Amino acid sequence: MQVPISEARAKLPQLVKQLQRNPSLTYEITIHDEVVAELKAPPSLPRGGEAARELLALMERLPKPRSRKKGRVSENIKRHLYHSPHGTEE
Repeated sequence: MQVPISEARAKLPQLVKQLQRNPSLTYEITIHDEVVAELKAPPSLPRGGEAARELLALMERLPKPRSRKKGRVSENIKRHLYHSPHGTEE
């Protein structure tokens, strides 16, 4: 809906109340029949913490990580660094 700027100044409180009742409404502010601005309701924002809840729910749906064999690499450093490509140890 197009509204001249002089009318928008005079009726701003009424326009805001109408936006509260109908957030999908958009007012186009005009000067000499040229649209120069829009007045509309802000986008609906998710509740606080919504992103964290979504991430936690996603983590619950993911497969559990597999456990590795326990052992110290430092005790077997040569085996970890210098293993032969065909599985035969020197």
